[in-house]
Amino acid sequence: MALLCGLVPKDRTRERFVAPDVSIVIERSSEHPVQYAIILRVLRDGRWHAVRTFDNAHAPEEHHEHPYVGSEKQPPTMTHGPINEAMRAAEVKLMDRWGDIVYEWERTR
Repeated sequence: MALLCGLVPKDRTRERFVAPDVSIVIERSSEHPVQYAIILRVLRDGRWHAVRTFDNAHAPEEHHEHPYVGSEKQPPTMTHGPINEAMRAAEVKLMDRWGDIVYEWERTR
């Protein structure tokens, strides 16, 4: 598998606020193979903090879910499959569970 690592620029970004201080940022490339990052962020102490990141930075159909402890990105849970399905699953998970995920992160900061 070829490494993506910055070879395909993420040139499409959208942000969805699920609370005044919580957003989901979706970045993806227009070109194929699609490279993406979906980040759950919280505003604390006047700064945005990543709480959970989903991406395929290493290979198109290798998907990572990284939790954070404070500002430290943790090793990922990895799955394999189609890009669109992985992106959709990440968005659904964050929309359904963002409150629990933020609560868990708050406990570890």
